[in-house]
Amino acid sequence: MTAPLIRGVNHIGITVPDIEAAKSFLAEAFGGQVIYQSFGPQDPPRQGPEFERAVGAFPGTVVRAQAMVKIGTGPDIELFEMHGPEQAQPIRASDFGITHFALYTDDIDASVERFEKAGGTPLTAPRAIPYATEKGPGNKVCYCRMPWGTTMEFITTPDRMPYHDQTDLRRWQDED
Repeated sequence: MTAPLIRGVNHIGITVPDIEAAKSFLAEAFGGQVIYQSFGPQDPPRQGPEFERAVGAFPGTVVRAQAMVKIGTGPDIELFEMHGPEQAQPIRASDFGITHFALYTDDIDASVERFEKAGGTPLTAPRAIPYATEKGPGNKVCYCRMPWGTTMEFITTPDRMPYHDQTDLRRWQDED
């Protein structure tokens, strides 16, 4: 039997307190497009022991809406509006688990400005990447928080990083 072929990350799921506000934010901040909405506030909520077991939700959690948003060429963002008797705040970089996702941009300053105008909060100004493996003229990062607290990162690497020659990770940049 051959090993299954993993083609890449399909989507990233984010639970938000208000799906309409989140869709608007993703459209304004990143040019995101809703590609479908499985159900919304007008539909019966998804809840109960079978749902809780299937996704690992805390008992009593209710899903009010779900939508898929496309941003550029990366994985889709799947939004869930869930409410429950026990919900934690978004995790921090020091917590275990997925702590953020990154969006590649050709113009980090303009992207951060657009993000901030849409209601997001940059944690710093765009800054040079501090790691030797990723340093280069113009290579920058900026971590930011979305209005509901999820952390994301903008990254730009106009100067090729050494590992690009060994992998296909240069997928966002034009070939020279």
